[in-house]
Amino acid sequence: MDVKAITDGLQVAMVVSDANFNIIYANKRGEEVFKALLNADNLVGRNMTGCHKPETIEKLKKIYQDFADKKTKLHYYVMDTPDGKATVVSVPFFNGVKLGGVVEFVFESTLG
Repeated sequence: MDVKAITDGLQVAMVVSDANFNIIYANKRGEEVFKALLNADNLVGRNMTGCHKPETIEKLKKIYQDFADKKTKLHYYVMDTPDGKATVVSVPFFNGVKLGGVVEFVFESTLG
């Protein structure tokens, strides 16, 4: 089984962005969730600055910088959705020592 088949089989949304906020991958559930939340098709190739408010982008820049500086290994928060709550967990990935980007998982519930 290949990695795409595995990630598309996850019952959790997964979206991957590079260090410049460009979306480089979204699994099947990620596409479904963001279509429902943002009415957005074809996430791959979009820049997250077009999907978020300026103040959110400033927060993301800080989070990404903390990842790049290895000050933190993950970031998470709980948000309200039309169907209840979702927990968003972001983890960095690296190309050598340089931040390659961030993998974001959206769990359609709280983790607590």
